[in-house]
Amino acid sequence: MAIFRRFANLFRRSAVDREIAEEIQSHSDLRIESNLAARMAPAEARREALLRFGNPSSTRERVAASDTTLSLAGLGRDIRYAVRQIRRSPGFAVTAILTLALGIGANIVVFGVLNAMILRPLNVAGAGRLFQVAHQWQGDDNHSYPDFIDFKTRNSAFADMATYRLGYVGLSFGGSAQKAWEYEVSTNYFDMLGIQPQLGRFFHASDDRGPNSVPSIVLSDAMWRTRFGADPRIVGATVDLNKHPFTIIGVVPKSFNGTETFFWPEFWVPMVNEEQIEGYNFLVKRGNHGLFVIGTLKPGVTPRQAQDNLNTVAHQMTREHPVDDDNLQVRLVKPGLLGDVLGGPAPSFLAVIMALALLVLAAACVNLAGIFAARAADRSRELAIRMSIGATRWRMMRNLLMEALLVSIGGGALGTVLAIGMLDALSKWQPISEYPIHVTVAADNRTFLIAALLSIAAGVLPGLLPARQVCGLMPQRP
Repeated sequence: MAIFRRFANLFRRSAVDREIAEEIQSHSDLRIESNLAARMAPAEARREALLRFGNPSSTRERVAASDTTLSLAGLGRDIRYAVRQIRRSPGFAVTAILTLALGIGANIVVFGVLNAMILRPLNVAGAGRLFQVAHQWQGDDNHSYPDFIDFKTRNSAFADMATYRLGYVGLSFGGSAQKAWEYEVSTNYFDMLGIQPQLGRFFHASDDRGPNSVPSIVLSDAMWRTRFGADPRIVGATVDLNKHPFTIIGVVPKSFNGTETFFWPEFWVPMVNEEQIEGYNFLVKRGNHGLFVIGTLKPGVTPRQAQDNLNTVAHQMTREHPVDDDNLQVRLVKPGLLGDVLGGPAPSFLAVIMALALLVLAAACVNLAGIFAARAADRSRELAIRMSIGATRWRMMRNLLMEALLVSIGGGALGTVLAIGMLDALSKWQPISEYPIHVTVAADNRTFLIAALLSIAAGVLPGLLPARQVCGLMPQRP
């Protein structure tokens, strides 16, 4: 019941203040009567009672602070007071907010890139159990098609494995031709990833009946919209890839852009048609490495167990096929960054950049603390007057911290807006126009959470210095 009473007090503050004042006056009157009974003079009895209970306003404030709900109501007064103080010093506010905005904004941009490249999984079902198979040596991530078949059919750790490669071909349709970027994939590629088409259908492993047996392509959403005007009747149409006819059978969902984070193909084509597409059949060349291999772990299988299982298969392969490396060993890496081409150096590089951005924010916080301390020194007369009329130590510190927190929230909000703009521009940037590279680093909920945490930390930490400086000079009130 006490909780409901305190919640109700929030809506009857005037009555509660009056009740507290009456209670304090009642205790003071009782003390005066007790003093008079002890044969003290009336003036002395009143003076002793006032000294015992202290300043009525200060006492009422302490009593109100003991009620949790009233403390929340007092928070509103603290905010209004802090806003008035900030408005009285616009130069200070603008300087502090801009200083924090630059520091927080830089951190959000770096974290946004880190989040997109390292922390955010590929947008496929079960991404946490999806791994790429790389060679043991750093930077060696490609396999031959016969090696892929051996890994796929002999392992016991993966529910399924698929392979793909990147490339471009000449695509002709309606009398016009253009260079188009493709994923050549194994026919089980979409089934393994659990992707469903937004239009038409996908090719499947059951369609594979040998070389050149699946003359079909699946369009990306972007190509369907830009090249074919989002026409749903395009399914069933024929296009030429390097002068060979292929049928458009479907369109992937807009959210799917392949299994590389930054390389977005324009269409997918079955790898079994390689001889038609490029005039060279590498599918039977065990020494021709150039394919990325990915797989989904079976439930209950750890990456370490899967890696050991693949290495057992690799040892069998080296004994059976001398063309394979005598020391063929594999390891599992996170997919999406061209294996170790970007996946190796990217985390360390981004960690260093993130550390530098945090140093920039730390420098901004130190400067801000100096600004707050100088401002607190300029307000020493005001603070002394407030202390003399009964302001408590906690109330003074709370006001100073609230001002710092409001400034940091303003700086964090501005920094977040600037960072979102920069991330959006980065997402639209194509560093090499000839290649379908898309740096997708749009802010998400995780980015906004980091922005909020940085804003709060950047306000509280600088605000503690002037609060401690001012309150340390105050004598402890009885």
